Amino acid sequence: MSGVEPFRFLFMADCQLGCYASFSGMNEADIARFAARNMRVRMAPRTEGYEWDAERYRRAVAAAAKIRPDFVAMGGDMVDDASSVEQREALMQITAGLGTIPMHWVPGNHDVTEDTLVPTSSSLARYRATFGPDHYTFEHRGVTFIVTNTSVWQHPEKVGEEWDAQIGALESELRSARAGGTRQIIAFGHHPLFTQAPDEPDDYWNIPIERRRAILGLFGTYGVRAFFCGHWHRNGGGWDGGVEIVVTGPVGYPLGEDPSGFRIVEVDDAGLRHEYLPLTEGDRWPANP
Repeated sequence: MSGVEPFRFLFMADCQLGCYASFSGMNEADIARFAARNMRVRMAPRTEGYEWDAERYRRAVAAAAKIRPDFVAMGGDMVDDASSVEQREALMQITAGLGTIPMHWVPGNHDVTEDTLVPTSSSLARYRATFGPDHYTFEHRGVTFIVTNTSVWQHPEKVGEEWDAQIGALESELRSARAGGTRQIIAFGHHPLFTQAPDEPDDYWNIPIERRRAILGLFGTYGVRAFFCGHWHRNGGGWDGGVEIVVTGPVGYPLGEDPSGFRIVEVDDAGLRHEYLPLTEGDRWPANP
């Protein structure tokens, strides 16, 4: 079995064009209401549009173009309003700044639902028409990457058949990867399986524990090395046995102490290493040799 030729990729999450405007213009009571949901919202004058978020995404794309990773994965919530053609067009225009660097899209709840929470058959169809498949596998230099749709994991109420199909596909893809001799398996999603601990209570930010245990069980059985995700708008995660959950802060609007940024991941035969880069530091990272 051949080894893994060293490479690097970038994991971004929550560029969410339009998010800043949705949190602007709030009063102290509004901010306290969000704080009760573990969301640190900043006082800001009422703003329209998506330029605040777009400017940060441009900086992230410019840094990626300089670093020249093998690919970029965007871990969901690309836009704030899935029905906004303007936001989607701006997203794609900025992404074009990557040039020949491939982008792998990962669906977030703002991308793949109509109410930012619960996916439906029609919202899944709209996502697929815009971004392509919402769950899929790709190979790169001896490593298997699995992209998941965690909105279905978190809220399968209206798409129960999708949950059944996707959990079945996940197990099949994991089994095939191991049978095919992959050196490592790395998974991408939007929602964290957990933000801090495997047995933490269910909340808005994580996958409900019944389905969380099933997925972590599959990851452990088939030797998934890491699951990269976003959604929390800050860094977090931890370990469940040999599986690392890596929660990455946002390219766009932070809801915790971590600044806007993205994660750089180095992969080789020994495993992987990763570091969160604030946008202010991303443009100083050396280019791929």
